[in-house]
Amino acid sequence: MKIIPQIETPAGENYIDFEENLSKLIEGIKYKGKKFGLNGAGAGDAIGSYSVVIEQNFGINALLLCNDLKNRHNNNLNIIYAFNMRDKNRVAILSDLITFEQLGLKNIIISEGLHPLKTVFYAAKPVYDIDVLGLSSIIKTGFPLLKDNDYVNNFSLFNLGVVVGISTPADFLKIKKLSKIGVDRFIINYFGDNLDINIINYIKAEKKPVFIFINESNVKSTLEEFIKKNLELNVDGIIIKILNEKSNIFTQD
Repeated sequence: MKIIPQIETPAGENYIDFEENLSKLIEGIKYKGKKFGLNGAGAGDAIGSYSVVIEQNFGINALLLCNDLKNRHNNNLNIIYAFNMRDKNRVAILSDLITFEQLGLKNIIISEGLHPLKTVFYAAKPVYDIDVLGLSSIIKTGFPLLKDNDYVNNFSLFNLGVVVGISTPADFLKIKKLSKIGVDRFIINYFGDNLDINIINYIKAEKKPVFIFINESNVKSTLEEFIKKNLELNVDGIIIKILNEKSNIFTQD
């Protein structure tokens, strides 16, 4: 079982302070990994025990942060860049992916993104120029208009994870389509209720790693208790979105 923190880039915090606190958080994760006997990062494992997901938000540039973390940890940390379809059009997304590839990083997670009506920025206008199916297809099978572009051709080398729901038949159909496209792993939105084990078993049968994604506020127990509770699901890991890099479920005893 792999336990991975995900954190948004902050809007109003000093960059140097944020990066320092994030590095302390990573050391705390390593300590918890040893304490709970979690799996270590295997050879060639795109998402190992000592990983961090950096989600692009307002403020600090997530690509810059990913590159700084890579250099600071001498490539000994699995850095995953997460972004959604809500905030950027396809030109901006392709530009980010080219930059990410040029930085020598390869782990990405994409999601549709919550509609602004479900966030504190309810008056904002979403983009949704492309959905996860469309972007996954571009990454894994190529973009016809840019078929001779070496940068875009390298997109197929990305380890692509996609955030999905499993609450409706339409979600199951989307998972089947994404699997056929060649998505490398699935991240299931989890709100603390019972998961459909049949869908998890389907993904595992397709030989795709499957992770649970949950907000820290939905974890109603200690980290150790939460891990034990979900071991029976036979998922490859849990990604926990934290709100504060200084005080969170990974830094608490």
